[in-house]
Amino acid sequence: MGKTQGESDTNGEISFLFFASSCRQFGFSCQSLSQLKSDESEADGALATVLEVLKRIHNMFFDPALGGKVEDRDVRQMLRSVRKEILSGCKVVFSRVFPTKFQAENYHLWKMAEQLGATCSTEIDPMVTHVISTDAGTEKSRWALNQKKFLVHPRWIEATNYLWQKQPEENFPVTQTKNPHGHDHPLSNQNSEALRHTTLTPFQIKND
Repeated sequence: MGKTQGESDTNGEISFLFFASSCRQFGFSCQSLSQLKSDESEADGALATVLEVLKRIHNMFFDPALGGKVEDRDVRQMLRSVRKEILSGCKVVFSRVFPTKFQAENYHLWKMAEQLGATCSTEIDPMVTHVISTDAGTEKSRWALNQKKFLVHPRWIEATNYLWQKQPEENFPVTQTKNPHGHDHPLSNQNSEALRHTTLTPFQIKND
């Protein structure tokens, strides 16, 4: 059952970015559905996507081929297993995403990518498939472009996580724009527009 904002249990939480306050809570600068005076797509919106995930988990949970007692099975482990398939085979490197002197492995985007099945690294190598960056002018970003690797904004990971589906990389381009103080630029217009048409639904596994 979907949870309204603020409700949660040990299995997971589903919150919908229907109100502007929800967008601010989860750090998105896109307009909320209420601001757009719209609702999500019944066919491919977040609810429909999560429903398909839950149907798959249901079938896995009650699969007689697993043997043993149903009550001994852990749905949370199945959720983690399905989630790790989403970015399986992807190796990502982050560039100008983490705060200075921050331990990369402790950053939420690093952990999120690993939960989605990606391999994270601090160094580029031929096996890297994606460079996650907020600035196309960094050394790693230029390497990605030269090597024909995917160069995407961090919102790509967040959208993939919330929608339980790998999102099209072309919807999350990276620019070289920076503000006058030299900090990472805010969400680009292209990314904002892509997210505006995407209903992001956090459905995160919570451990006891």
